[in-house]
Amino acid sequence: MKKIIITAIIFLIAASGYAQHNLFAIGWEINFPNNTDYISKTSYSGGKLDYRHFIKKNLSLGLSLNWATYEEYLPRQTFVKPDGNSAVTSDFVAQSYQLPVTATVHYYFKESKRLKPYIGVALGGQYLNQSLYYNVYVSDEDGWGFVARPEAGVIIKPNEFKEWGFLIAANYSYATNKTELLDLNSFKNFGITIGVGFWH
Repeated sequence: MKKIIITAIIFLIAASGYAQHNLFAIGWEINFPNNTDYISKTSYSGGKLDYRHFIKKNLSLGLSLNWATYEEYLPRQTFVKPDGNSAVTSDFVAQSYQLPVTATVHYYFKESKRLKPYIGVALGGQYLNQSLYYNVYVSDEDGWGFVARPEAGVIIKPNEFKEWGFLIAANYSYATNKTELLDLNSFKNFGITIGVGFWH
């Protein structure tokens, strides 16, 4: 999986040197986790870097790098490890760090002078670290999984002749990251992106 991602990154960076229709974007991401048996608190510590190359006027291929940090205080409770061999009674601080690296494809609908709506999907790998802090101890686990992120959004141009615009999008992320520590087989979240893009 890692070799495929690295190869795709190198190929698209090299191709961008010859491209004439590219979009580069950076954004802030707000994420709402759906794994409510672990973390349920909204994350405001997220971001996105996006590169898209237009192979047609209404179709682009690209790469995306996203990240998000989740943190939540859990009141005093008894945490039992999935294997049942040990248990800890304490209050906890739960943390997750999410890093999807994906290849993307986007389709753009008929645009007006200032609005360019689109839908797309991102597929690739996701690194996930999940930790439980209790007293002076920490239990954590990390690893890679496959991630799929369908997305819908719009590019808003302040002026039809400007080569930049605002991006607003919503996505749903499903990743196959497994965490034996918490007996989880996936990580899911809904996200909102607010950013700015530049093209040439």
